[in-house]
Amino acid sequence: MARVIMSTHGSHGDVLPFVALGRALRERGHEVELLTHGPFRDLAERAGLEFTAIDTKEAYEANLADTPPLLGAGLRRWRDYYEANGLFEQIAFEIWHTMERYVPGETILVGRHTTAISTLFAAEALDAPAAWVAVTPIQYMSERGVAHTYARTMADRLDAIRSGNGLPPVRDWAAWFASAHLDVALWPSWFDAAGTPAPKRVRLTGAPLGDSAGDHDLPPEAEELLDRDAVLVTGGTGRMLHQRFYEVAVEACRAVGRPALLAVRHRDLVPETLPDGMRWFPGLPFERVVPRVGAILHHGGIGTLIRAATSGTPQVVLAHGFDRAENGARVAAAGLGSWLPEQRWSPEEAAALLKAALTGPRVRVPADGGLGAAAEAIEGLAGSSAPYSARHLLTREERLALARRLRSGETA
Repeated sequence: MARVIMSTHGSHGDVLPFVALGRALRERGHEVELLTHGPFRDLAERAGLEFTAIDTKEAYEANLADTPPLLGAGLRRWRDYYEANGLFEQIAFEIWHTMERYVPGETILVGRHTTAISTLFAAEALDAPAAWVAVTPIQYMSERGVAHTYARTMADRLDAIRSGNGLPPVRDWAAWFASAHLDVALWPSWFDAAGTPAPKRVRLTGAPLGDSAGDHDLPPEAEELLDRDAVLVTGGTGRMLHQRFYEVAVEACRAVGRPALLAVRHRDLVPETLPDGMRWFPGLPFERVVPRVGAILHHGGIGTLIRAATSGTPQVVLAHGFDRAENGARVAAAGLGSWLPEQRWSPEEAAALLKAALTGPRVRVPADGGLGAAAEAIEGLAGSSAPYSARHLLTREERLALARRLRSGETA
């Protein structure tokens, strides 16, 4: 039995797959701890995971509120975002906590590709086995760009954190991004084949369908709309969304004469007055709702599109920012729906695609059962050493002393 320490950041689409993966590892007999945002505690503990919050609910909401300006932002804005939200301190916290909990030969470190750099920093310092898990192809496609951003805008702060762990500065961030002992990709083979494939080093395991967390009920008002072959509209659970998304989506539904369920965590993102037959819900059980709607109009988040694809639900993607255009293009290439870049958003064009989706065939594709394969790949790291040059192996007392120094803000 191994002890697995997992770290992830972001909205539900970034956290729920790790909750599901942690549950799969626990069912295979491993102890699993999840480090992530405070509001996800209940979900993680219901899945039987140990939980450590990296922030508070208030800090998490403030973080989400700061994300919309990052869409298309320059390099300097990313540094400002990290500074304003205490993310460098959060990285140090995750490292010292991992060091405090680490047991040599028994512990595996798992982190979300790109954001969980604490996972690889801790693995490097401890000579520990580590896996980086990606939830969308753009994480690999943008590695060089993200590495450039780190090198140009954040290297001084990150190297200071490394120095506090006895690690040298990163000389080649692009190579460092490929330094995990194991890379796991949580999407199906058909999705990988629909665009630029994952690098050869990556273990493609399939999609986890992390939205099956059971944290939402199905209200009677939603049942009534589902019986009328409604459209599901969602821009995900975060705030990193173009301000016109819901306006265009609502007008497109009105134009085709269909009722709509708007699943939106933040009410202020939705038009204040909705047309007759359209209702706002802070959340819905997608595993029950998506198979029953006539179509889904969404932002291009991979969790949403995989749920639609595996349910055979036609989809239209209004894509803007990060992985969404790439995801929308893959949906279209796989023959599962259509997409519009932000420059072409209009109620008329969106309505035309939505009408085609509502009258077209329903095609289902497999999710490839990603949890079992991903868990098996991760547990295979048990007892191994990461591929770093281990310049020092710390005793437990030395690790705890270093963790205390990191916690108090000391560097050496």
